[in-house]
Amino acid sequence: MNTLEKCVRILTLFTDETPILPVGEVAEILELPRSTAYRYVAALKAHGLVEESPDKRGYRLGPRILELAATMSRKPLRDLALPYMERVARETGETVILCALRGHVGVCLEKVDGHHALRVAHELGDTYPLHAGATGKAILAFLEPEVQDTIAADVGLQRFTATTITDEAKLKVDLAKVRQLNFAESEGEAIEETHGIAVPIFAPSGGILASIGISAPTYRARGENRVRLIKILSDAGRKITRELKRLGAG
Repeated sequence: MNTLEKCVRILTLFTDETPILPVGEVAEILELPRSTAYRYVAALKAHGLVEESPDKRGYRLGPRILELAATMSRKPLRDLALPYMERVARETGETVILCALRGHVGVCLEKVDGHHALRVAHELGDTYPLHAGATGKAILAFLEPEVQDTIAADVGLQRFTATTITDEAKLKVDLAKVRQLNFAESEGEAIEETHGIAVPIFAPSGGILASIGISAPTYRARGENRVRLIKILSDAGRKITRELKRLGAG
């Protein structure tokens, strides 16, 4: 078997009966040296196709597989999320975007324009680094630390504005805060004079799947309105995650 065939074989080993597999078992089933099996698993992990299980006893299918599965489901993620995004746009007046992981960058899967005359523009299919902006950080924070490190090494921490986080240690502190609060914020980190707020969307397995967020002029995301925006987005994120779990999608 060539490398691609071996990686595909590894992915097909995961089933309802065996959702978690240690590297040693993968090596035994495929009759590979353990070091070779580990190298293939590490490559799959770097692309989000597998991830380490929470108990560190093996590996399970990762968020990228779940994203691909969502596109094939009866009700894809963007269709499921759209009514909730429309509600957020109506209640806040801000443009709402749905983002997911594509390789080592974020991609805009869907957007709903707000009604404010002054708003931040986004386009479907736009890609962007995950470290600069709330929607990217809401995804990056919930990836495995090793994947975060791989992404930082591959893409880098480019500076876009004076507030962009370009120090890896400071970024890790910020991502820890995102995990604790379950939402991300960006104070002009990608576009000056804007404030971004985003919340994660989780797959039924518990892995990170996507994020939804808004990016508004800074003056519209202060004080009580900031608290209101966080509450509305958090409620939408929870409901989308719950709906995904109910349907077994994503």
